[in-house]
Amino acid sequence: MKILVLTLSFGSGHVRAAQAVADELSRQVPASKVLVVDALEECRWLFRAGYEWPYWLMLRYAPGLWDRFSTARVNQKHEGTAPAWAFRAGCPKVFSTIRSFNPDLIVAAEVAACEMAAIARRLGLTQAPILSVITDYESEPIWVQPEVDGFSVADEFVRAEMISWGAPADRISICGIPLDPAFDVLHNPKATRFRQGISDNFPMVLLMGGGMGPTRMDQVVERLGESNEPMHIVAVAGKDKHALRRLERLQVNAPVSLRVVGWTDEVAALMQAARILVTKPGGLTIAEAALCSLPAVFFDPIPGAEFVNARRMVDAGAAVVTHGPSETAQAIISLLKDDKATDAMALRSQTMARPNARREIASLALALLEPFAAATHRRTA
Repeated sequence: MKILVLTLSFGSGHVRAAQAVADELSRQVPASKVLVVDALEECRWLFRAGYEWPYWLMLRYAPGLWDRFSTARVNQKHEGTAPAWAFRAGCPKVFSTIRSFNPDLIVAAEVAACEMAAIARRLGLTQAPILSVITDYESEPIWVQPEVDGFSVADEFVRAEMISWGAPADRISICGIPLDPAFDVLHNPKATRFRQGISDNFPMVLLMGGGMGPTRMDQVVERLGESNEPMHIVAVAGKDKHALRRLERLQVNAPVSLRVVGWTDEVAALMQAARILVTKPGGLTIAEAALCSLPAVFFDPIPGAEFVNARRMVDAGAAVVTHGPSETAQAIISLLKDDKATDAMALRSQTMARPNARREIASLALALLEPFAAATHRRTA
């Protein structure tokens, strides 16, 4: 069996979700060949310039423009993020891979990946069933492609959205958001704190910038450093080199401490050891926080999906949304001073957790193969 997992690296979340599903498919069907393809990795530079760069420029310099654009895309029920010819001309490696790999199943873990898989079906490059995996707590009409055989969504709200846009109800399954297997493991909080140089009982605040858009992590740390509130800040910059450099230049005074981390595979352990998560509200990050029963303070949400993601956790009573570094720092300090409120948020966070999401999505994907395998057998008999 050959399975193609297709994604686009707009931020790290889609890629992490794709890899989590791929790993689980390999585990459930050890003899299968699972290939993960990031369409942006080998696209033509002109496609990147016309498709990806305007997005980042809007997020950094004109977020209001992106808000209007993304809202119009939903309200006007756009059928695509780009014309089919643009994907074919700009991402030829994707279509040649589909032709040569000849997958038995395609899993699309990003909206443009869904579009490209559907285009490949229309062109006759593949007859493989397509499963679309939506990794935010909101969707958009573009996901509803007639060639898609199944949809995995985060919760009942996303399912209702998809149905309102014309997706067949019987093709939509509520599975949750797929997470790395590291979140299945119960990590030792004391050992994690020790690795971060923490030997006392002061609370640990995990600060993350997310994988998309500008972030003001350094300004949040500056405000916390002035608070005189006992805490250990572990700031994870990921692959954002600019944020990493700004954070590394900062100095804080006791009783506040700061440890700056770049890319790390210890996010699951850090979340389990933290008292509060401070981050941008990406879909995967929220699902990870819920699985770790971790209350969240959100800052700098991107208009569109991140606002909806944040609202979902706020409505559950597990998070607060802040505007600006000073308000973010104040919210963190208030929660650190109020154990009762923070404990209640942690319990509510846990109610959003779907620990079996990755396994359910892989099983759903494999179930799609059964009618197609039967049809193929009838045609060749």
